[in-house]
Order: sequence, then C-alpha cells, then structure tokens
Amino acid sequence: MNNEFPPRKFAVPVYRDRRAEKPRRAPLSDDQIARRGEIARILGVKIDGLNRHLKSLSDEQRKAVFYKVTHDGPVSLSGTGLKPLVDRSDRVTLAIPTGSSLDPLMQKLYEFATDRPKNGFVKNQDFARVEDIEPGDPKDRLSDELLAEYDTLILTKEPTIICEIEILSLAKGKNQRKDELAASIAALNTVFAYGIHGTLFEHEIRDGVCRAVIRCTGAMFQSLVEEERWQRTIAWFEPKPRFETFHTVWNSFQFDQLAPIAPPSADAPTICVIDSGVSSGNPFLAPVIKEDMLKSFLNDEPDDPFDHNGHGSGVASLAAYHVLSLAVGETNTAKAWIAGARILDASNQLEDERLFSKVLEEAVKEFVPLGVRIFNLSVADMAKKWNQDTKRTQPRTSWTARTIDRLSREHDIVFVISTGNIPVNQIRDYLRGDVEYPAYLCDDESRILDPSQAGLALSVGSIAAGTMVASTPDTTIALTYGPSPFTRSGPGIKGEIKPELVEVGGNLVRDREVMSVRANAATNVVMASHQLSPAAAHNYGTSFAAPRVANKLAVVLHELQNLEIGRVSASLLKAFLVNSATHRGESQKLKNSFNTADRSWMNIVGHGFPDSTRATDCDDYSIVLFYQGELDADKVAFFDVPIPSRLTESTSGCRITVTLAHHPEVQKWGLESYFGVDLKWRMFRGDVDRDKVVEAMSAEPLEEGGDAANLPNELSFAHKITRRSRGALQHDWCEWTKHHESYSENHYVLAISSHGRWRSRKAAPTQYAVVVRIEDLGGTVPVYNEVVAELNVLVEQQATT
Repeated sequence: MNNEFPPRKFAVPVYRDRRAEKPRRAPLSDDQIARRGEIARILGVKIDGLNRHLKSLSDEQRKAVFYKVTHDGPVSLSGTGLKPLVDRSDRVTLAIPTGSSLDPLMQKLYEFATDRPKNGFVKNQDFARVEDIEPGDPKDRLSDELLAEYDTLILTKEPTIICEIEILSLAKGKNQRKDELAASIAALNTVFAYGIHGTLFEHEIRDGVCRAVIRCTGAMFQSLVEEERWQRTIAWFEPKPRFETFHTVWNSFQFDQLAPIAPPSADAPTICVIDSGVSSGNPFLAPVIKEDMLKSFLNDEPDDPFDHNGHGSGVASLAAYHVLSLAVGETNTAKAWIAGARILDASNQLEDERLFSKVLEEAVKEFVPLGVRIFNLSVADMAKKWNQDTKRTQPRTSWTARTIDRLSREHDIVFVISTGNIPVNQIRDYLRGDVEYPAYLCDDESRILDPSQAGLALSVGSIAAGTMVASTPDTTIALTYGPSPFTRSGPGIKGEIKPELVEVGGNLVRDREVMSVRANAATNVVMASHQLSPAAAHNYGTSFAAPRVANKLAVVLHELQNLEIGRVSASLLKAFLVNSATHRGESQKLKNSFNTADRSWMNIVGHGFPDSTRATDCDDYSIVLFYQGELDADKVAFFDVPIPSRLTESTSGCRITVTLAHHPEVQKWGLESYFGVDLKWRMFRGDVDRDKVVEAMSAEPLEEGGDAANLPNELSFAHKITRRSRGALQHDWCEWTKHHESYSENHYVLAISSHGRWRSRKAAPTQYAVVVRIEDLGGTVPVYNEVVAELNVLVEQQATT
C-alpha cells in the first residue's frame, strides 16, 4: 500500500470566545468557624427530638412526614438522609426523610462541628447556613400567594380554582418513578371525578417530577393540601402556570400578532423538499419559498407543484426555520430558502406508473444546476423494511437507495432522509405483549424503511423534546430527549450506524392499561399548514425530524461558505455536522437498556443530536481542524495533529473527536462489495515512532487484526475500528483523564487508509473530508493558540520543501 507524502495539513474555522464564569465554593469566615459548636448544639437538640419522633412511627406513618429547613444561602442535603421535596424559596427547603431515622444527619452535623479547618473549609460546611429545622406544615407547600388566600379559596363551591402543582415520585428506579407518577396522575383524575370536582389539564414529566395544571373546587383544593396521602405526592402549589399553556397559545394564535418574519439572507443555501409539494400561499412559507423553484414531477398534474395534504408544507417550514413559535410578538427567523419538488399526489402516494428512483433522479437533475446542495426526503416505502430478511432475499430492493448514493456522489450533494415511523397499532401491540419501550425499537419489524439505508445519505431518527401532555391523564412513552416511540432503527446498507443523527419529531402517549397509544397536541411538532388560514398545524414523525437536520446543514454550509475555503464538499458538510453531535437526556442513558457490546442502542439514536453552532465554533479551550480532498484506492494519507503538552494541566480530562466522511463509487447491483473503496482511520500518540506508524499502515493487507492492530500507543476510541469503519460516515471519540508530557513529544498522527474492493476494475478516487475537534473538557487549559501556531509552522515547512 502506497503512502501519500508530505503529511496533509488541516485548516481551522473561525474563533469565537464563549467562555462562562463558573461559580466557586466560598470558605467560611472566622466567625462562622468559631461558632460551629454553638450552631451544632442548637441544631442537634432539634434534630434529636425529630429523630426520636421519626423512629417511633410506622413505615406508613412516615410517608406523611416532611420537614421545613430554613437557611441563609444555598445548602446541600446530600448524604444527610433527607431528600429535598421542594425549594419553597431561597431560604426555605421542604425535605423528607428517606429512611427510618435521622442518624445520618446527626453524623454530618458532628463532622461539621469537629473537623479541623483547612484554608477556611470544613466538612459539611453548609450547616453554617442552616438556621432551623422543624416539622413541616401541609400549607408550607403553598406559594405565598395561595397561602395568603387559602382560607378564602377553600370556601369556593364551583371548580374555578386554577393552579399549577408538582407531583413527586420518590421511587429509586427510572421506570418505577415513571409508573408511580402515572399512578398519581390517574388517582388525581379519579378524585376529580372527571370534571365534577376538578379537571386535569396539561402535565409534563421530567426527572421524577410531574408538573400539571389543574382546576378544582375549594373542598378538593383543601383535600389536596391537607390530606396525608397527598402531602408527599403533591410537593408544591402555585396560583397559575409559569408558562403559557400549549392550548392557550394554539387556540389564540393569529399570524398577524407575530412579529414580521425574518427571511433568510440573500446568500443563504436553498433546501429542496422532495415531498407532496409546498404551498406558497401559507404566510410562514411565502417569505422563504423561491417561486421559480417549485416544480411538479407528476404526470397527471405537471403544472401543480403545490401541497394538497399538508405534509410537504410542514416539512418545508421546519427546513426553513428549524422551529416555529406561535406566541404573540415572537419573531420567526429563517436560515434557508425552500425549493419544492412535488412527487406525491393528493393522497400522498407516488403515481402508479412512476418509478421512485427515476423521479428522484429527475428532481436532482432539475435543481442541482440551480445551486441546490441539500435535498430533504421525508418519504419512505412502508412495504420495504431494511432488516435481515430483506437483506438476504431481496438484495436489489435497495434500488432507490442505490440511486440516491449514485446521485450524491455524481453531483456532490447531501440527501437527508427520515427513517420512517412505526405504526401506532404496532407500538400498542408491542406494549400489550410485554415488549417494553425502548426494547421494541430494535425488533426486526421496527427497522428503517427504504431508502433510508442509503450509504451516502444522512438518515435521521426522532427524539422527544419533552413530556408535556394536554387534556388527558395519559403519560408520554418517551422521556425528555429519549428516542420517540415511533422512530425506527438501523443498521444501514453495509451494517453501519443508521440513523446517523436524531432531531425532535414528537412523542406519543399511553394510558396505564395500554388500551390506547395515540398522539397528543402538546407532544406534537408545530409546523406550517398548507393553507392560508389556519397558518399552523401540528403532527409527529421522523418526517419532521429530518428537515430540522437539513436546516442545520444549511446553517453550517452558509458558515463554511463565508470562510471562503472554496467549494464545500458534501463530505465536509456532513463531517462538520456529525462531529458536533452529542447524546442528550434519556438518549445518553439509552445504552444502559441494551447490550453495550453490540452497540445496538446506536442504531436508534445514532451519533446523537447535532449542534450547528458548535459545529464550526472554536474558543480558547476547543479547536476544530478540517481537511477535504481525494484519496486513491490502496493508499494511506497521514495528518499531523498538534496536541499541546499543556494538557498535562487539565483537571477534567481531554477529548479528541474525529469524523471522517467520504463519497465512494457504489455497485450497480449486489451488496457484497457495495463501495468501490472503503476507508479506515487510526490515530497514534506523539510518543510512537513515526516510521513504525508509516510501516504498519502501509502493510498489505491493512485489515482489522493486521500489523497496525498491534501497534503501541494507538489511541483507544469509543467504538473501535471495526465498528466505525463499516460506512461512509465514521465518527468516534477518545477521552483521557491524565495527559503525560511524553504524549506530545511529537505531533499525534491520524492515518487514513483506502482499500479498493472491486476485482473487475479499480475504483475511482474517493472524495473525503475529515474534521477533528481537540478540547480540554474542564475549560481551563487554552489549546487554541498553541495548536494554530503549530499548524502555521507545518504550513511554512511545507512551503519551503
């Protein structure tokens, strides 16, 4: 295998300083240290009395006990045997005992009183701010406004008291907390007698707490406040919601009450939405549509490029704006122009006589000459799931995906494709059959739909933005940032990670008995309608996650074009966006639900949720390097990666994130050697001899388990070379807690090897791009200037040679 010398050089995008001040823990004053004994004596007497009373109670009686802790400044109750119920104010915390005694609290207090001070710090020093601890009163859970009016409110005969409550679960496990909250919501709905004594409006579950809006009579309000069974279930009452409810916003929405639309800049990229058409008459869409770039590819309606069912218009609005806000006075800012390719009829179907792949090719050839680089396809074939059976028995069913890959390479474009939705009745059957969420997402019948297995496309799954539910006691299936209950899982055409990215596409709700699984207005995604009025609609699906990713691609493309680096290849565009992706909330915890060895969870949430701002940003403590070019088959490209020796000062660890994307030729039929060229990459520390790296990476054949696999000082990335090398988009990261100066003795080396796979002919050179982010996770070691200086030296050396 041949080497490509000299080593290739990275470039660096724009620098932005986004540092934030971090709060620091303050030492105690001399007076506070001197008064520790007195504080401990006073608090000790009170805690001892509370402790003896608590120990005398039965387990059932303890369920109604809570305490009121008064303090002068923030306090931590960690390890004390008390768990915060609610912070009533900055000075008052309501807390509950987690065990049968307050012995842990007494031990913490003793340590506070007897610990030897070191530079003003002692163990458990938050006790210096505790002023009192006493039994809680049920009315302590009322806000000041409700407390002042309580005696009047409880006399109200009609169900007219509207307030917001927090329902708490103290169960240990996530699923147990979710079940307990669902039971509490159902119990609340029961005592309300479905409207006679009260009404449950919107509710939202997050981190073991359910926040809900209720309306009830005075007697019911008194019952919820004072009855023991509700005292540790309902932790807080407020007079009205802190937020405007979904229904309030939705029902009062009028387009003319919004601030004027902020259209895209004149040089912003254009996204082509291949769908059911786009309605130019909608007031959200009119400012972002390029009228001369709306076209119908229907034989029966060649002159009607407009949307007649709403799907394409909803997709187009999210591609342009990413998110729509309907609140009075809000400004909606678009980041991309919209072109429309109508391929579906009024029934949302492809014409019987049309070939899907052929229609897509016509659309691409129509819009590429007009400057379009990003195509959104939120259309999938429900009859073609990409699972083991279809891969074995129908290897040519990927004709549409193959066409997308060929077009992507020939025209240097990016297709963004939704993975498709699991039908609601199928989800209900899974749950009734004890196949729990999220396990059923990896069932063979839940695999991605054709053509989202396309190797060169970005496939997009869906995550849930939150857990707010409107007008029903039902609870959401997914928690915040967890995979949507309807999203589908990969892998892709070569067994690679699919979907690569996820975005918000909505949630679904279920009742406790799983008699029904359905959508809810508050869990849906808000988008434009296909009408003049009402201008807005809401829906759910991966169809509406994909255009949000397309929007972020357009933002990154615009940013890179402004850097004046020449033509931005499709590979570079994808590499930048995927490099920014992270797992959030429940998606981050998802791997605990699956066998981590086979990484099946990644075929649900991919590489994560992309961040178009982070994609190109650098600051003092984080820098992004990038390169784009071509690589012949059976060659190796080497890159010097400067890693500052100052990272030895890091207190929170270091991370390198590498994303490689390439656009190889694809087979005209068959799947065994689908790519004409496969790329693989490895990275080595600066304390390994460069000649050994070059020798090993040049070995024939360079495969997993070959000479390079035995090299010392290779960085250990999260997914290993076999897993990440299966596809045309390879993303991985390496974190380490202790950086030794010897690691930076020389530059790190990134080696990218190319492997020709076709025997009949040599594949053409493959376009590729690589993006590398280097960061100090604690934000204390400035790496930017040092890396830039080293890169400048490399450039000067190359110029002289």
